[in-house]
Amino acid sequence: MAVLKQFAILFVLGSVGIVMYTIASIPLAEQQLAKLSPEMLEKVPPLWILMLLQGLQYSVLLAISILLGIGCAYRVGLRSHLIDHWVFHTAKSLPFAVEIKWSLGVGAAAAIVLLLLDQLMQPVLPEALRAANNTQPSWLNLLTAMFYGGITEEILMRWGLMSLLVWIGWKGLKQGVTLPSQGIYQGAIVLAALVFGLLHLPATAAIVPLTPAVIIRALLLNGIGGIAFGWLFWQYSLEAAMLAHISVHAFTSVLSSLLARFA
Repeated sequence: MAVLKQFAILFVLGSVGIVMYTIASIPLAEQQLAKLSPEMLEKVPPLWILMLLQGLQYSVLLAISILLGIGCAYRVGLRSHLIDHWVFHTAKSLPFAVEIKWSLGVGAAAAIVLLLLDQLMQPVLPEALRAANNTQPSWLNLLTAMFYGGITEEILMRWGLMSLLVWIGWKGLKQGVTLPSQGIYQGAIVLAALVFGLLHLPATAAIVPLTPAVIIRALLLNGIGGIAFGWLFWQYSLEAAMLAHISVHAFTSVLSSLLARFA
């Protein structure tokens, strides 16, 4: 029963992001379909089926990640306040206000660093990518980034992948008695952040060819964010990582608007 409760809580949360991501992907899918010849277009399923299949694919990945986290996270000292409260009925070890301050602070700092790095790399990026970066996202795209990125991706990358990596390192290297050593946590944080960056490359490839500069940018920007979110997951909770990830998108949108206004 406890496993089912954990799964239900995280799956409902993650599914909201998947639904929003699927809806936000419709214009891009329409653009891709418009490039096909009539002969090729006849062989492609209707748009609604393509979107449904995409949503199902992400839902399967979400379910797998949740189950991995359920099997590994609490065994290696990683936690979620929602699961603590709704499943295990345990009290918080620290006031949540402390986590909120750290999450918002890390989110604001990461947003500034990422914007500065992105600006420094603009001259070596393809024109199409520069144009895409300078386009102000719609409210739907911003909310999708906050919900899918901030919630769904954190369940996939931190709760699922990072927890699994920590558990594998702990069992494989046998470092730490009751909990893994700090080095195992740190290694898992970096590896999960690297995977996080690599998984953003297909979306970038849909816009421009993957040149070395484009790849380095994707790995660097997403890797920095992934390390920050992983650290918060380790030190505090899954919700701390989620809040920081959400705040990065929010702060980045605000700062980008201010920069565009005064440029």
